[in-house]
Amino acid sequence: MTSNVNKDISLQNSPVPSKEWLNYSEKDRINLVLSTLKSYNSFNFFEVLNADTNAFVTIKTEKNISASERGVLLLDLELKLKKEIDEAITVWLEPVGDKSKLRNLRGIEIKI
Repeated sequence: MTSNVNKDISLQNSPVPSKEWLNYSEKDRINLVLSTLKSYNSFNFFEVLNADTNAFVTIKTEKNISASERGVLLLDLELKLKKEIDEAITVWLEPVGDKSKLRNLRGIEIKI
């Protein structure tokens, strides 16, 4: 049985942040990402929480996005940020707490 999985990509090194990205302050990196987000209507509801020197950009949103749409949207966002700002950027979405009213009424607490 042959596999169509290309394992070579798993052996590649991840891109490293550029010197330009590293020279920005965190506030400047956040503003840079924010300005890119605001230039696209499909991303203007995201809030940037941080953008660290490893090029990890953490965002959050209050908008309910279905799981099937969320993955594609985040990959599209990450691709645009990589093309426009820095190829090493990785987008992380802040986890949202449990919104189930029934579980919250029972007093069950899920620790993350």
